[in-house]
Amino acid sequence: MPGEIITLQAGQCGNQVGIQYWNQLANEHEILSDGTPLSYSNEDLQFETRENQSQKSNIRSDRPDLFFTLSDDNKYTPRLIMIDLEPSVITKATSALPMLNPRNIHLSENGGGAANNWQHGYLYGLNHQEDLTNLIDRELDKCENLSTFQLFHSVAGGTGSGVGSLLLELLNDRYGSKKIINTFLIFPSNEKTSDVVVQPYNTMLTLKRLIDFSDCTFVFENDSLNSIENSIFGSSNKLSRNSAFEGTNKLISHIATSISNPFRFPSYMYSSNESIISTLVPTPELKFLSTSVAPITNILQKQNTSFTSGIGNANLNEYDIILELLNDKCKMNRVNDPVSYISMMNYLIGNNLNQSEIRKGLIRASSRVNFVPWTSASIHLVNGRPPHISTTNNKKNLHGIQISNNTSIVHVFSKIVKQYDLLAKRAAYINYYTESNDHEERLRVMEMFNECRESVVNVIEEYKSCTSLNYLEDGLLEDEDEDIV
Repeated sequence: MPGEIITLQAGQCGNQVGIQYWNQLANEHEILSDGTPLSYSNEDLQFETRENQSQKSNIRSDRPDLFFTLSDDNKYTPRLIMIDLEPSVITKATSALPMLNPRNIHLSENGGGAANNWQHGYLYGLNHQEDLTNLIDRELDKCENLSTFQLFHSVAGGTGSGVGSLLLELLNDRYGSKKIINTFLIFPSNEKTSDVVVQPYNTMLTLKRLIDFSDCTFVFENDSLNSIENSIFGSSNKLSRNSAFEGTNKLISHIATSISNPFRFPSYMYSSNESIISTLVPTPELKFLSTSVAPITNILQKQNTSFTSGIGNANLNEYDIILELLNDKCKMNRVNDPVSYISMMNYLIGNNLNQSEIRKGLIRASSRVNFVPWTSASIHLVNGRPPHISTTNNKKNLHGIQISNNTSIVHVFSKIVKQYDLLAKRAAYINYYTESNDHEERLRVMEMFNECRESVVNVIEEYKSCTSLNYLEDGLLEDEDEDIV
Protein backbone atom coordinates (compact mmCIF):
# COMPACT_ATOMS: atom_id res chain seq x y z
CA MET A 1 0.00 0.00 0.00
CA PRO A 2 1.66 3.28 -1.06
CA GLY A 3 2.03 5.97 1.56
CA GLU A 4 1.95 9.74 1.42
CA ILE A 5 4.92 11.79 0.21
CA ILE A 6 5.88 15.14 1.76
CA THR A 7 7.87 17.45 -0.51
CA LEU A 8 10.34 20.09 0.64
CA GLN A 9 11.69 22.77 -1.70
CA ALA A 10 14.74 24.82 -0.67
CA GLY A 11 16.18 27.84 -2.44
CA GLN A 12 15.44 29.53 -5.74
CA CYS A 13 16.29 26.55 -7.93
CA GLY A 14 14.29 24.06 -5.86
CA ASN A 15 11.25 26.32 -5.81
CA GLN A 16 11.48 27.17 -9.51
CA VAL A 17 11.41 23.47 -10.38
CA GLY A 18 8.59 23.09 -7.87
CA ILE A 19 6.33 25.51 -9.78
CA GLN A 20 6.53 23.27 -12.86
CA TYR A 21 6.30 20.10 -10.77
CA TRP A 22 3.08 20.98 -8.93
CA ASN A 23 1.52 22.45 -12.03
CA GLN A 24 2.05 19.14 -13.83
CA LEU A 25 0.85 17.04 -10.89
CA ALA A 26 -2.32 19.13 -10.67
CA ASN A 27 -2.95 18.85 -14.42
CA GLU A 28 -2.50 15.08 -14.40
CA HIS A 29 -5.08 14.71 -11.62
CA GLU A 30 -7.41 17.32 -13.13
CA ILE A 31 -7.02 19.80 -10.28
CA LEU A 32 -7.32 23.52 -10.97
CA SER A 33 -4.65 25.96 -9.78
CA ASP A 34 -6.82 26.94 -6.79
CA GLY A 35 -7.15 23.29 -5.72
CA THR A 36 -10.64 22.68 -7.09
CA PRO A 37 -10.98 19.21 -8.65
CA LEU A 38 -12.65 18.99 -12.04
CA SER A 39 -15.54 16.60 -12.54
CA TYR A 40 -14.03 13.12 -12.57
CA SER A 41 -15.21 10.11 -14.55
CA ASN A 42 -13.54 6.73 -14.26
CA GLU A 43 -12.98 5.19 -17.69
CA ASP A 44 -11.99 1.85 -16.13
CA LEU A 45 -15.07 1.41 -13.95
CA GLN A 46 -18.45 1.42 -15.70
CA PHE A 47 -21.88 0.00 -14.97
CA GLU A 48 -25.18 -0.55 -16.79
CA THR A 49 -28.32 1.42 -15.91
CA ARG A 50 -31.84 0.00 -16.06
CA GLU A 51 -32.10 1.51 -19.52
CA ASN A 52 -29.02 -0.55 -20.52
CA GLN A 53 -26.95 2.59 -20.94
CA SER A 54 -23.31 2.46 -19.98
CA GLN A 55 -22.42 4.93 -17.22
CA LYS A 56 -18.94 5.91 -16.01
CA SER A 57 -18.25 5.84 -12.29
CA ASN A 58 -17.09 8.99 -10.49
CA ILE A 59 -15.03 6.92 -8.03
CA ARG A 60 -11.39 7.97 -8.45
CA SER A 61 -8.98 5.29 -9.62
CA ASP A 62 -6.00 7.65 -9.25
CA ARG A 63 -4.30 8.59 -5.96
CA PRO A 64 -3.93 12.38 -5.68
CA ASP A 65 -4.12 11.94 -1.91
CA LEU A 66 -0.51 10.71 -1.90
CA PHE A 67 0.67 14.23 -2.79
CA PHE A 68 -2.33 16.40 -1.84
CA THR A 69 -4.60 16.80 1.17
CA LEU A 70 -8.33 17.25 0.54
CA SER A 71 -10.11 19.81 2.72
CA ASP A 72 -13.70 19.72 3.96
CA ASP A 73 -14.67 22.24 1.27
CA ASN A 74 -13.35 19.86 -1.45
CA LYS A 75 -10.10 21.70 -2.22
CA TYR A 76 -6.75 20.01 -2.77
CA THR A 77 -3.57 21.39 -1.14
CA PRO A 78 -0.05 20.06 -1.89
CA ARG A 79 1.77 18.22 0.88
CA LEU A 80 4.54 20.75 0.48
CA ILE A 81 6.90 22.93 2.51
CA MET A 82 8.62 25.83 0.71
CA ILE A 83 11.76 27.47 2.10
CA ASP A 84 13.72 30.41 0.75
CA LEU A 85 15.64 33.35 2.13
CA GLU A 86 14.37 35.81 -0.47
CA PRO A 87 10.76 36.06 -1.61
CA SER A 88 10.72 36.48 -5.41
CA VAL A 89 10.32 32.84 -6.52
CA ILE A 90 7.87 31.90 -3.78
CA THR A 91 5.78 34.98 -4.57
CA LYS A 92 5.65 33.81 -8.19
CA ALA A 93 4.68 30.30 -7.05
CA THR A 94 1.81 31.41 -4.84
CA SER A 95 0.53 33.66 -7.60
CA ALA A 96 0.60 30.85 -10.18
CA LEU A 97 -0.75 28.20 -7.77
CA PRO A 98 -3.20 29.61 -5.19
CA MET A 99 -3.68 26.05 -3.92
CA LEU A 100 -0.37 26.33 -2.02
CA ASN A 101 -0.75 26.52 1.75
CA PRO A 102 0.69 29.88 2.94
CA ARG A 103 1.23 28.40 6.42
CA ASN A 104 3.76 25.99 4.88
CA ILE A 105 6.02 28.74 3.57
CA HIS A 106 9.15 29.82 5.42
CA LEU A 107 10.81 33.06 4.31
CA SER A 108 13.63 35.01 5.89
CA GLU A 109 12.39 38.12 7.68
CA ASN A 110 14.99 40.37 6.07
CA GLY A 111 14.64 38.76 2.62
CA GLY A 112 18.35 39.14 1.93
CA GLY A 113 19.12 35.63 0.71
CA ALA A 114 22.13 33.48 1.64
CA ALA A 115 24.70 35.30 -0.53
CA ASN A 116 25.42 32.06 -2.47
CA ASN A 117 27.22 30.74 0.60
CA TRP A 118 26.57 27.30 2.10
CA GLN A 119 27.67 28.56 5.51
CA HIS A 120 25.05 31.33 5.57
CA GLY A 121 22.26 28.98 4.52
CA TYR A 122 23.25 26.25 6.97
CA LEU A 123 23.55 28.60 9.94
CA TYR A 124 20.22 30.17 9.05
CA GLY A 125 18.60 26.73 9.03
CA LEU A 126 20.28 25.86 12.32
CA ASN A 127 18.98 29.04 13.94
CA HIS A 128 15.45 28.37 12.65
CA GLN A 129 15.50 24.63 13.23
CA GLU A 130 12.51 24.72 15.57
CA ASP A 131 10.40 26.63 13.03
CA LEU A 132 11.30 24.19 10.26
CA THR A 133 10.59 21.20 12.51
CA ASN A 134 7.17 22.57 13.39
CA LEU A 135 6.32 22.95 9.70
CA ILE A 136 7.34 19.36 8.99
CA ASP A 137 5.54 17.93 12.03
CA ARG A 138 2.35 19.81 11.20
CA GLU A 139 2.34 18.36 7.68
CA LEU A 140 3.24 14.94 9.04
CA ASP A 141 0.19 14.99 11.30
CA LYS A 142 -2.02 15.08 8.19
CA CYS A 143 -0.60 11.77 6.92
CA GLU A 144 -1.96 8.34 7.74
CA ASN A 145 0.97 6.33 6.37
CA LEU A 146 3.90 8.55 5.42
CA SER A 147 6.24 6.86 2.98
CA THR A 148 8.80 9.41 1.83
CA PHE A 149 10.28 12.86 2.26
CA GLN A 150 11.51 14.26 -1.03
CA LEU A 151 13.68 17.37 -1.39
CA PHE A 152 14.18 19.60 -4.44
CA HIS A 153 17.34 21.73 -4.25
CA SER A 154 20.57 22.78 -5.93
CA VAL A 155 24.13 22.40 -4.63
CA ALA A 156 25.58 25.62 -6.07
CA GLY A 157 24.01 28.53 -4.17
CA GLY A 158 23.50 29.23 -0.49
CA THR A 159 19.93 28.32 0.46
CA GLY A 160 19.50 25.14 -1.57
CA SER A 161 22.87 23.81 -0.43
CA GLY A 162 23.03 25.16 3.14
CA VAL A 163 19.40 24.93 4.27
CA GLY A 164 19.08 21.77 2.17
CA SER A 165 21.95 20.20 4.10
CA LEU A 166 20.38 21.15 7.42
CA LEU A 167 17.05 19.64 6.30
CA LEU A 168 18.78 16.36 5.40
CA GLU A 169 20.34 16.19 8.86
CA LEU A 170 17.05 17.09 10.51
CA LEU A 171 14.98 14.56 8.55
CA ASN A 172 17.49 11.79 9.14
CA ASP A 173 17.75 12.53 12.85
CA ARG A 174 13.98 12.66 13.50
CA TYR A 175 12.46 10.31 10.92
CA GLY A 176 15.22 8.69 8.83
CA SER A 177 15.13 5.20 10.32
CA LYS A 178 11.49 4.75 9.31
CA LYS A 179 10.99 6.91 6.22
CA ILE A 180 12.72 7.16 2.85
CA ILE A 181 14.57 10.40 2.15
CA ASN A 182 15.11 10.98 -1.55
CA THR A 183 16.30 14.12 -3.29
CA PHE A 184 16.15 15.70 -6.73
CA LEU A 185 19.54 17.36 -7.00
CA ILE A 186 20.53 19.94 -9.60
CA PHE A 187 24.26 20.19 -10.24
CA PRO A 188 25.65 23.52 -11.51
CA SER A 189 27.32 24.10 -14.85
CA ASN A 190 30.94 22.96 -14.98
CA GLU A 191 31.77 23.71 -18.60
CA LYS A 192 31.75 27.48 -18.14
CA THR A 193 32.93 29.77 -15.37
CA SER A 194 30.30 29.97 -12.64
CA ASP A 195 28.90 33.21 -11.27
CA VAL A 196 29.43 31.69 -7.80
CA VAL A 197 33.18 31.54 -7.07
CA VAL A 198 32.71 29.31 -4.01
CA GLN A 199 30.46 26.86 -5.90
CA PRO A 200 32.93 23.92 -5.46
CA TYR A 201 32.92 24.43 -1.67
CA ASN A 202 29.12 24.61 -1.54
CA THR A 203 28.84 21.47 -3.66
CA MET A 204 31.34 19.48 -1.59
CA LEU A 205 29.67 20.39 1.71
CA THR A 206 26.23 19.43 0.37
CA LEU A 207 27.39 16.14 -1.15
CA LYS A 208 28.75 15.09 2.24
CA ARG A 209 25.21 15.39 3.74
CA LEU A 210 23.64 13.61 0.78
CA ILE A 211 26.10 10.74 1.14
CA ASP A 212 25.45 10.48 4.89
CA PHE A 213 21.72 11.12 5.13
CA SER A 214 19.80 10.49 1.89
CA ASP A 215 18.50 7.10 0.78
CA CYS A 216 18.42 7.98 -2.91
CA THR A 217 19.40 10.98 -5.06
CA PHE A 218 18.29 11.71 -8.62
CA VAL A 219 21.09 13.65 -10.33
CA PHE A 220 20.45 16.40 -12.90
CA GLU A 221 23.45 18.15 -14.43
CA ASN A 222 22.96 21.63 -15.85
CA ASP A 223 25.46 21.08 -18.67
CA SER A 224 23.47 18.12 -19.98
CA LEU A 225 20.15 19.92 -19.60
CA ASN A 226 21.49 22.91 -21.52
CA SER A 227 22.84 20.63 -24.27
CA ILE A 228 19.40 19.08 -24.69
CA GLU A 229 17.85 22.52 -25.13
CA ASN A 230 20.54 23.54 -27.61
CA SER A 231 19.95 20.33 -29.59
CA ILE A 232 16.28 21.22 -29.94
CA PHE A 233 16.25 25.00 -30.23
CA GLY A 234 19.72 25.48 -31.67
CA SER A 235 22.66 27.03 -29.85
CA SER A 236 22.13 30.30 -31.73
CA ASN A 237 18.57 30.66 -30.43
CA LYS A 238 18.75 33.46 -27.86
CA LEU A 239 16.34 32.35 -25.15
CA SER A 240 15.90 34.67 -22.20
CA ARG A 241 17.36 33.56 -18.87
CA ASN A 242 13.88 32.84 -17.46
CA SER A 243 12.84 30.99 -20.62
CA ALA A 244 15.98 28.84 -20.50
CA PHE A 245 15.33 27.97 -16.85
CA GLU A 246 11.73 27.13 -17.69
CA GLY A 247 12.79 24.56 -20.27
CA THR A 248 15.26 22.76 -17.98
CA ASN A 249 12.84 22.93 -15.06
CA LYS A 250 10.17 21.39 -17.25
CA LEU A 251 12.46 18.44 -18.05
CA ILE A 252 13.22 17.86 -14.36
CA SER A 253 9.58 18.15 -13.28
CA HIS A 254 8.43 15.82 -16.07
CA ILE A 255 10.82 13.11 -14.87
CA ALA A 256 9.96 13.68 -11.20
CA THR A 257 6.21 13.34 -11.84
CA SER A 258 6.68 10.34 -14.12
CA ILE A 259 8.65 8.49 -11.43
CA SER A 260 5.55 8.47 -9.21
CA ASN A 261 3.16 7.45 -12.03
CA PRO A 262 2.80 3.78 -11.01
CA PHE A 263 1.58 4.62 -7.53
CA ARG A 264 -0.42 7.73 -8.42
CA PHE A 265 -2.16 5.70 -11.14
CA PRO A 266 -1.91 2.25 -9.54
CA SER A 267 -1.05 -0.83 -11.55
CA TYR A 268 0.14 -4.31 -10.66
CA MET A 269 3.85 -3.64 -10.16
CA TYR A 270 5.98 -1.00 -8.45
CA SER A 271 3.02 0.39 -6.56
CA SER A 272 5.12 2.28 -3.98
CA ASN A 273 8.18 4.50 -3.84
CA GLU A 274 9.89 1.88 -1.67
CA SER A 275 9.56 -0.83 -4.34
CA ILE A 276 11.11 1.41 -7.00
CA ILE A 277 14.07 2.58 -4.93
CA SER A 278 14.83 -0.91 -3.56
CA THR A 279 15.01 -2.18 -7.15
CA LEU A 280 17.47 0.52 -8.21
CA VAL A 281 19.68 0.95 -5.12
CA PRO A 282 21.49 -2.31 -4.20
CA THR A 283 23.70 -0.89 -1.42
CA PRO A 284 23.62 2.29 0.69
CA GLU A 285 26.76 3.58 -1.06
CA LEU A 286 25.45 3.18 -4.63
CA LYS A 287 22.45 5.51 -4.46
CA PHE A 288 23.02 8.27 -7.04
CA LEU A 289 20.62 7.73 -9.94
CA SER A 290 20.67 9.02 -13.51
CA THR A 291 17.69 9.61 -15.81
CA SER A 292 16.78 10.07 -19.45
CA VAL A 293 13.54 10.95 -21.23
CA ALA A 294 11.95 10.47 -24.67
CA PRO A 295 10.53 11.97 -26.77
CA ILE A 296 11.94 15.26 -25.50
CA THR A 297 10.09 17.48 -27.97
CA ASN A 298 6.76 16.47 -26.44
CA ILE A 299 7.84 18.11 -23.19
CA LEU A 300 9.39 21.27 -24.57
CA GLN A 301 7.26 21.95 -27.65
CA LYS A 302 4.99 24.42 -25.83
CA GLN A 303 7.97 26.58 -24.97
CA ASN A 304 9.28 27.12 -28.50
CA THR A 305 8.10 25.82 -31.85
CA SER A 306 11.23 26.56 -33.89
CA PHE A 307 12.91 23.16 -33.53
CA THR A 308 16.22 22.74 -35.31
CA SER A 309 16.89 19.07 -34.58
CA GLY A 310 15.19 15.74 -34.97
CA ILE A 311 16.13 14.66 -31.45
CA GLY A 312 13.22 13.05 -29.64
CA ASN A 313 10.90 12.67 -32.66
CA ALA A 314 7.37 12.59 -31.26
CA ASN A 315 6.22 9.81 -33.65
CA LEU A 316 7.88 6.94 -31.83
CA ASN A 317 6.40 3.57 -30.89
CA GLU A 318 7.25 1.46 -27.84
CA TYR A 319 10.28 -0.16 -29.47
CA ASP A 320 11.65 3.23 -30.57
CA ILE A 321 11.13 4.81 -27.14
CA ILE A 322 13.06 2.04 -25.35
CA LEU A 323 16.05 2.48 -27.67
CA GLU A 324 15.82 6.28 -27.63
CA LEU A 325 16.17 6.23 -23.83
CA LEU A 326 19.69 4.84 -24.34
CA ASN A 327 20.61 7.79 -26.57
CA ASP A 328 23.21 9.99 -24.87
CA LYS A 329 21.39 13.07 -26.17
CA CYS A 330 18.39 12.19 -23.98
CA LYS A 331 20.31 11.78 -20.72
CA MET A 332 20.22 14.24 -17.84
CA ASN A 333 23.90 13.67 -17.01
CA ARG A 334 25.76 12.52 -20.09
CA VAL A 335 29.45 11.56 -20.17
CA ASN A 336 31.89 10.65 -22.91
CA ASP A 337 33.40 7.69 -21.07
CA PRO A 338 31.99 4.13 -21.30
CA VAL A 339 29.33 3.50 -18.67
CA SER A 340 28.55 0.32 -16.71
CA TYR A 341 25.04 -0.17 -15.34
CA ILE A 342 24.17 -1.52 -11.91
CA SER A 343 20.40 -1.35 -12.44
CA MET A 344 17.98 0.08 -14.97
CA MET A 345 14.24 0.72 -15.00
CA ASN A 346 12.30 1.91 -18.03
CA TYR A 347 8.88 3.55 -17.80
CA LEU A 348 6.53 3.42 -20.78
CA ILE A 349 3.46 5.56 -20.18
CA GLY A 350 0.61 5.61 -22.66
CA ASN A 351 -2.68 4.15 -23.88
CA ASN A 352 -2.96 0.59 -25.22
CA LEU A 353 0.72 -0.30 -25.02
CA ASN A 354 1.93 -2.83 -27.60
CA GLN A 355 3.55 -5.60 -25.55
CA SER A 356 5.13 -7.20 -28.61
CA GLU A 357 6.99 -3.99 -29.46
CA ILE A 358 8.00 -3.64 -25.80
CA ARG A 359 9.50 -7.16 -25.72
CA LYS A 360 11.45 -6.54 -28.93
CA GLY A 361 12.72 -3.22 -27.56
CA LEU A 362 13.86 -4.72 -24.26
CA ILE A 363 15.71 -7.55 -26.01
CA ARG A 364 17.52 -5.14 -28.31
CA ALA A 365 18.27 -2.66 -25.49
CA SER A 366 19.63 -5.43 -23.22
CA SER A 367 22.15 -6.37 -25.91
CA ARG A 368 23.47 -2.78 -25.92
CA VAL A 369 23.74 -2.23 -22.17
CA ASN A 370 26.91 -3.13 -20.28
CA PHE A 371 25.79 -4.35 -16.84
CA VAL A 372 28.27 -4.89 -14.00
CA PRO A 373 29.07 -8.63 -13.75
CA TRP A 374 27.50 -9.33 -10.35
CA THR A 375 24.01 -8.01 -11.08
CA SER A 376 21.11 -9.37 -13.11
CA ALA A 377 21.51 -8.20 -16.72
CA SER A 378 17.86 -7.28 -17.09
CA ILE A 379 15.92 -4.07 -17.64
CA HIS A 380 12.98 -3.58 -15.29
CA LEU A 381 9.83 -2.23 -16.89
CA VAL A 382 6.96 -0.07 -15.66
CA ASN A 383 3.80 -0.11 -17.78
CA GLY A 384 2.53 3.29 -16.73
CA ARG A 385 -1.05 4.45 -17.00
CA PRO A 386 -1.46 7.83 -18.68
CA PRO A 387 -3.04 10.68 -16.71
CA HIS A 388 -6.80 11.00 -17.04
CA ILE A 389 -6.38 14.04 -19.32
CA SER A 390 -4.60 11.77 -21.85
CA THR A 391 -7.38 9.18 -22.07
CA THR A 392 -9.99 11.47 -23.57
CA ASN A 393 -8.75 10.86 -27.13
CA ASN A 394 -7.66 7.85 -29.13
CA LYS A 395 -3.97 8.79 -29.31
CA LYS A 396 -1.41 6.71 -27.47
CA ASN A 397 0.22 9.78 -25.87
CA LEU A 398 3.28 7.61 -25.49
CA HIS A 399 6.35 8.76 -23.62
CA GLY A 400 9.04 7.13 -21.56
CA ILE A 401 11.68 7.78 -18.93
CA GLN A 402 14.61 5.73 -17.78
CA ILE A 403 16.08 5.60 -14.28
CA SER A 404 19.45 3.94 -13.96
CA ASN A 405 22.20 3.44 -11.43
CA ASN A 406 25.45 3.65 -13.36
CA THR A 407 29.08 4.67 -13.27
CA SER A 408 28.57 8.05 -14.98
CA ILE A 409 28.54 9.37 -11.41
CA VAL A 410 32.33 8.82 -11.35
CA HIS A 411 32.75 11.44 -14.06
CA VAL A 412 30.28 13.90 -12.48
CA PHE A 413 31.85 13.69 -9.02
CA SER A 414 35.43 13.71 -10.33
CA LYS A 415 34.82 17.07 -12.03
CA ILE A 416 33.58 18.44 -8.72
CA VAL A 417 36.65 17.17 -6.86
CA LYS A 418 38.94 18.72 -9.48
CA GLN A 419 37.22 22.09 -9.16
CA TYR A 420 37.41 21.88 -5.38
CA ASP A 421 41.13 21.05 -5.45
CA LEU A 422 41.88 24.13 -7.57
CA LEU A 423 40.49 26.35 -4.80
CA ALA A 424 41.53 24.31 -1.77
CA LYS A 425 45.24 24.00 -2.65
CA ARG A 426 45.54 27.76 -2.11
CA ALA A 427 42.77 27.99 0.50
CA ALA A 428 41.10 30.51 -1.81
CA TYR A 429 38.00 32.27 -0.45
CA ILE A 430 38.21 30.25 2.75
CA ASN A 431 37.41 33.42 4.70
CA TYR A 432 33.82 33.10 3.39
CA TYR A 433 33.39 30.15 5.77
CA THR A 434 35.42 31.19 8.81
CA GLU A 435 34.25 33.12 11.84
CA SER A 436 37.60 34.94 12.01
CA ASN A 437 40.87 35.14 10.09
CA ASP A 438 42.68 33.25 12.84
CA HIS A 439 45.09 30.58 11.55
CA GLU A 440 43.59 27.81 13.68
CA GLU A 441 40.09 28.72 12.50
CA ARG A 442 41.19 28.47 8.88
CA LEU A 443 42.77 25.07 9.57
CA ARG A 444 39.55 23.88 11.22
CA VAL A 445 37.48 24.84 8.18
CA MET A 446 39.94 23.26 5.74
CA GLU A 447 39.88 20.08 7.79
CA MET A 448 36.06 20.06 7.55
CA PHE A 449 36.27 20.63 3.79
CA ASN A 450 38.78 17.83 3.31
CA GLU A 451 36.59 15.46 5.32
CA CYS A 452 33.79 16.19 2.86
CA ARG A 453 36.18 15.64 -0.04
CA GLU A 454 37.15 12.26 1.38
CA SER A 455 33.51 11.19 1.50
CA VAL A 456 33.01 12.15 -2.16
CA VAL A 457 36.20 10.35 -3.21
CA ASN A 458 34.99 7.24 -1.36
CA VAL A 459 31.80 7.28 -3.44
CA ILE A 460 33.87 7.63 -6.62
CA GLU A 461 35.98 4.63 -5.59
CA GLU A 462 32.84 2.66 -4.70
CA TYR A 463 31.38 3.20 -8.17
CA LYS A 464 34.70 2.26 -9.76
CA SER A 465 35.05 -0.92 -7.71
CA CYS A 466 31.46 -2.02 -8.39
CA THR A 467 32.50 -2.96 -11.93
CA SER A 468 34.52 -5.85 -10.48
CA LEU A 469 33.13 -9.39 -10.49
CA ASN A 470 34.14 -9.76 -6.82
CA TYR A 471 32.53 -6.51 -5.67
CA LEU A 472 30.03 -8.12 -3.28
CA GLU A 473 32.59 -10.58 -1.94
CA ASP A 474 35.07 -7.78 -1.29
CA GLY A 475 32.41 -5.99 0.74
CA LEU A 476 31.83 -9.10 2.86
CA LEU A 477 35.58 -9.47 3.50
CA GLU A 478 35.82 -5.85 4.63
CA ASP A 479 32.91 -6.37 7.05
CA GLU A 480 34.59 -9.52 8.45
CA ASP A 481 37.87 -7.62 8.97
CA GLU A 482 36.03 -4.86 10.84
CA ASP A 483 34.35 -7.46 13.08
CA ILE A 484 37.75 -9.04 13.89
CA VAL A 485 39.23 -5.66 14.79
